Amino acid sequence: MLGAVVGLVALAVAGCTSHAGAAAQVDDKTIGTDTVRGIVDRGMSAYTAFAAAHPDAASQQTPVTRDDLQRRTLGNLVEYQLDLTEARKRGITLSPQEADAYYQSYAIFGSGSVAAFEQAGASAGFAPEDLRTIIRTYALESKIEDAIAPDLVASSADVTSAYTSALTQFGVKSLPLSLTEASPFLARQLMNQQRDAKLRPILAQTARTDHVSVNPRFGVWSADDISVLAADGSIATKGTPVPELNLAS
Repeated sequence: MLGAVVGLVALAVAGCTSHAGAAAQVDDKTIGTDTVRGIVDRGMSAYTAFAAAHPDAASQQTPVTRDDLQRRTLGNLVEYQLDLTEARKRGITLSPQEADAYYQSYAIFGSGSVAAFEQAGASAGFAPEDLRTIIRTYALESKIEDAIAPDLVASSADVTSAYTSALTQFGVKSLPLSLTEASPFLARQLMNQQRDAKLRPILAQTARTDHVSVNPRFGVWSADDISVLAADGSIATKGTPVPELNLAS
């Protein structure tokens, strides 16, 4: 998703993989170091501002580090490219309107409002514009999961119960989305673990066939985990616990 999408440029690859100026390559696409640096710079600024404004909350969570944020950012960018490959295979597209609707739903049922969700994103090291990029990836993956496992959706009764629980959780009498408007999102979100279990092996196989290559400066690519891991010789040699913010679709 990665929005704009963060400057992924087509690259002709001849024979071998080169990381000159690239943080990673996915098939014939390259993810530039400038792209990663921009997202990380914005994220660290957002986190610093959050910590300054909310010192008590910041002290109770694992600090965001630049090394960890670089790996998470690059992993997100690579995953989006894999999602695009799968979407193209299946004739799936995601319109800006669909992405915006998914973002609103994800924010409301994750944090109660878009503003609260974006504050939570800042606490995990993501600026609002880049948080939208991440959630856009989740929206595309939800559509792919619909194609893979169309029957994996929650019942109407479970959706209604989840909606009512959200009202109680956030202490409100109403939400920006009605039950009818929220139902498609909730029906899928409630089955997220099962749906994700169907998608992960497919993305792992795509990662192998698309020949994902990560610049050793940033870590090592794990197709099984669909993420960039810390490794000896990379910018960071050991993993950093991720702040407690659920940004998994």
